[in-house]
Amino acid sequence: MIRLAALVGFALAASIALPPAASAATLLSDDFEDGNTTGWSTSSGSWSVVADGSRALRQSGTSSDARALLGLSWSDQSVQVRVKPTGFGATNRHVAVAARAQNASSYYYLALTANSSVVLGKRSGSGFTTLASAPAAVSTGSWYTLRLEAFGTTLRGFVDGTLLTSAVDTSFASGRVGVTTNYASASFDDVLVTDVRGPGGPPDPPPPGTCDTSGTATGFASVDAWGQNGTTGGAGGPTVEVDTATEFLTAIGRTGPVNICVRGMIALPGPMHDVTSDKTIVGVGSASGFTGGGLNIGLPVADGVTTPPPDAVHNVIVRNLVFRNWADDAINVQMFSHHVWIDHNDLASGKDGAIDIKRGSSYVTVSWNHTHNHTKNMLLGHDDSNGAQDTGLLKVTYHHNWFNETPQRNPRVRFGEPVHIYNNYYLHNTDVGVACQASAGCVVEGNYFENVEEPVSNHYAGPTGRCVARDNVFAGESGEPDCSGTVQEPRAYYSYTLDDPNSVKASVMAGAGVGKIGATALANSVDGFASVNALGQNGTTGGAGGPTVTVTTAAQLRDYAGRAGPFVIMLSGRIQFDGMITVVANKSIIGTAGAEISGGGLQLGSTTRPGNNVIIRNIKFGDASDDSISVTNSAHHVWIDHNEFLPGADGSVDVKRQSNYVTVSWNRFRGTDKSMLLGHSDNYTADVGYLKVTYHHNFFDGSAQRHPRVRFGEPVHVYNNYYRGNSLYGVASTMDAGVLVEGNYFENVPFPCHVGYAESDPGRIMQRGNAFSGSGTCEAAGSVVEPRTYYQYTLDSAANVPAIVRDGAGTGRI
Repeated sequence: MIRLAALVGFALAASIALPPAASAATLLSDDFEDGNTTGWSTSSGSWSVVADGSRALRQSGTSSDARALLGLSWSDQSVQVRVKPTGFGATNRHVAVAARAQNASSYYYLALTANSSVVLGKRSGSGFTTLASAPAAVSTGSWYTLRLEAFGTTLRGFVDGTLLTSAVDTSFASGRVGVTTNYASASFDDVLVTDVRGPGGPPDPPPPGTCDTSGTATGFASVDAWGQNGTTGGAGGPTVEVDTATEFLTAIGRTGPVNICVRGMIALPGPMHDVTSDKTIVGVGSASGFTGGGLNIGLPVADGVTTPPPDAVHNVIVRNLVFRNWADDAINVQMFSHHVWIDHNDLASGKDGAIDIKRGSSYVTVSWNHTHNHTKNMLLGHDDSNGAQDTGLLKVTYHHNWFNETPQRNPRVRFGEPVHIYNNYYLHNTDVGVACQASAGCVVEGNYFENVEEPVSNHYAGPTGRCVARDNVFAGESGEPDCSGTVQEPRAYYSYTLDDPNSVKASVMAGAGVGKIGATALANSVDGFASVNALGQNGTTGGAGGPTVTVTTAAQLRDYAGRAGPFVIMLSGRIQFDGMITVVANKSIIGTAGAEISGGGLQLGSTTRPGNNVIIRNIKFGDASDDSISVTNSAHHVWIDHNEFLPGADGSVDVKRQSNYVTVSWNRFRGTDKSMLLGHSDNYTADVGYLKVTYHHNFFDGSAQRHPRVRFGEPVHVYNNYYRGNSLYGVASTMDAGVLVEGNYFENVPFPCHVGYAESDPGRIMQRGNAFSGSGTCEAAGSVVEPRTYYQYTLDSAANVPAIVRDGAGTGRI
């Protein structure tokens, strides 16, 4: 029983999604919010998607026997649908949900009838056979929830959650699902199909949450090489949900791209199971994964093969999974497999390697994993005699992993070059942290080693390797690195941003492991004032440590944004609403590909509920009826990054009313007018001493003014932004604000900087290192507190800013 969220053979629209399951794995769902009937096959009747509260599928006539079917041929299944009868052609007519449909005239059904009864029956040709019935109040114009379960030979019918009918029949063993009207009209909505287990009732509730297959690999898995441009896994293929070993093993053996969502812990028969190319394997929630067995990503071992074979396994993603008690390795990558991304997993208590990579495999990234209670952690390179397959290959990136009291192999490296090990957190590794031997070349940088006696060595238990160790932190009783030789630089293959190693412990502990997908879009790159330790908050971590949820409606967004506690809220699709949704403390709101908020905006904090420690990234905002984002009411530690803003009624990003420690970075403003206000009004003197904000690497593209307009705040740091065609002005400092404007590029901006503006009293501006093309010059007056008294930063040359910002700002760039 393979659960499909995007059906094989049908290009189902975005509204067919995986909602949180209540009792069993989800096969499919459709809420019709996409406005179409893609994937449905109809027979007779007049079918269309209409607005009926929300959007719904309607059959509008009472003069035909009409059916609409969906899905593949499943055996055990439960189909649930909300139905509103709108008319009956006669007293013996009905509206129904169908299961195990062989075709348009052979299926089981659960019907509401015009004579106020519920009927469980079967249809064969033109004949209807009642298997069981019960009285039920049925009124046109009212919504009812029907659920028909078919498991083995048992059928059960529920109305509004109450079991009313049951029967046994052997006519149909499997089939599709559907909705029907027998000379009646009705609206149907919220179709949900799950598997069922039998008459003993549903299984224990599985881990809640949706299946998040978004995300982009970094490091070597992102490189264009060996005929594969980056690692995309199952992108473009169907999404299947599995909760048994049989289902999972079938899914990983299929040809072609498949997204495999694992719900709950699955006991795999040991030891190893082959994964084919073009697969994404993702756990749902924070308690899904495998016990007993492991994953083999690669062809069978062949010692005589010394170059990558054309059929090498490639393009595989393994994320957000718990691995326990594996009989051999948890994950083994071998035989020139390439473009593999192993990310955000939790691995502990197995027999052999947690993540082993060997026999020529390359272009692999191992990131944000938490390994603990295990000894042989990560081997890279088969053995000292395997140079024929491994020399010059084994190009692997390890970053932001938490090696939590794992004695050795963190990793142990042979022959590979370059092997890039950066921004990992090592805690009390009693044997060795990184061992680089057998002619391997390792770059070990920006890591945090705590109580690791031998953090890095190229003289460990075998032939000598080469390693370069730089910018690492050695805390507690850690030793010094034992390194020598030169190593090829990873930047020859890909670009990367190195976090301050002093921040690595906190960010990795917050972001590594399961339940944190989306949370890596949090503290790994936050800088400027949002990174400062102040007001009881050490940097900005957003929803780190809380569950990850996906929202597709305004109601869901409002619900999770207003809940207490941390949440990583993944925003999917286009969400339209009017007014403002309040976001309270400890939230990350991160857009998946193409995410958009239209008509409304986000307000961080209210007068009674603070909006502290909030991250907003990768979302397109447009047509806002007020502000797109308003940071207000003493909100602090806010990071607004990599969004896109189109014109709205008022400000795009306004920060006011004693808010503080905010970073606005890498956003694109297209044609906006009142882009960014900092400070509520000339009369709101309570803002004095607050409004510490960093604006960097934003693209102000044809926007008119307020980039930003500042009152009272100091220091306000405006650096490395690209201003192009701003008709009124760039930056304005008023009401004694202190603004440092440096390293920006102003192109065709008549007034790059104003000291004072309109009726507001003048502020202070220091300007340095800016570039002006077809523009005026910055007005400057007074002195300003240096931002470096709060945080460190690296300034790009102003001449390079247009290219850097054009390439990096806006959505789709994180």
